[in-house]
Amino acid sequence: MLRRVVVITGCDSGLGWAVAARSAREGLVTVAGMYGGTESRAAKALNGLSAHTHGLDVTKPESVTEFKDYIDTLVKDNPGYKLHAVVNNAGIMTIGDYEWQTQSIIENTINVNLLGAMRVASAFLPELRRIAIDKQDKLRPRIINIASHCGLQPLPGFGPYSASKAAVLAWTKALRLEHYHHGLTAVAFVPGGFVTNSNLLSSQKQQSLAMLENLDEEQKKFYGRRLKTLTDYLALVSQNTSYDSLKDESIIETYMKALLDENPKELYKVESGRYNLYYNLLKIPMPESFQQWLINKFLSFPKKQ
Repeated sequence: MLRRVVVITGCDSGLGWAVAARSAREGLVTVAGMYGGTESRAAKALNGLSAHTHGLDVTKPESVTEFKDYIDTLVKDNPGYKLHAVVNNAGIMTIGDYEWQTQSIIENTINVNLLGAMRVASAFLPELRRIAIDKQDKLRPRIINIASHCGLQPLPGFGPYSASKAAVLAWTKALRLEHYHHGLTAVAFVPGGFVTNSNLLSSQKQQSLAMLENLDEEQKKFYGRRLKTLTDYLALVSQNTSYDSLKDESIIETYMKALLDENPKELYKVESGRYNLYYNLLKIPMPESFQQWLINKFLSFPKKQ
């Protein structure tokens, strides 16, 4: 009996853990890439759902190769298994004005969010393409890249992150166009806001200290108080996050459509009423001063000091 294999990166918390858990519960052969390794509570919980877990650092080519080899062996040892989807979910985010962010933070954001997804896609594309062309099992294999509303509408404080996610959207569309005639497709999934239900901000305080240390004396005088205020605020809104905190069914159900739709759309997007209101308002031509006011209302960050 044919069983579809779904490969997901960045499954240590938040969206990655939630969609891996749901995929496994649906009876799909789920392989979860775990940055924190296979002995964490998150990994063991996925194992309890019959998911396969394997260490994965998308910034390291050798780690991606080991991950791919593990999946190749899994498929080879189980003749009924067939690769169906690769979900590039691994991502990081540091909030802070672009001028604050260190070169290391900027480069790591691009390396994980964009280049990491590209490394994983490059490893699996040949096999996905062969399965698509074969058509023997009537599968429509796919790559699902997790994008962001920040890639559609850049926001202050999210410069490198917005740039990385905008690039993911552009690259996904290019992949889709390139492989259209092969029967292989690429899909972008914009899941909406779930920052407080993941580990995305787990290193924010450490990164804030690095940013503050990297500023020169004039910058510290100009930005120091605001940077500290923002850091304290973000620490408060993201505390006590568990690996399985994401419970938003609209996000998980939309992911399942992207995963299982016979003819998947180019973009799947989840928007709460709040997101829908603000993002539609921001599409309307308006004075830049009003746009700034609207964005500040949407972000609800502490007032600048």
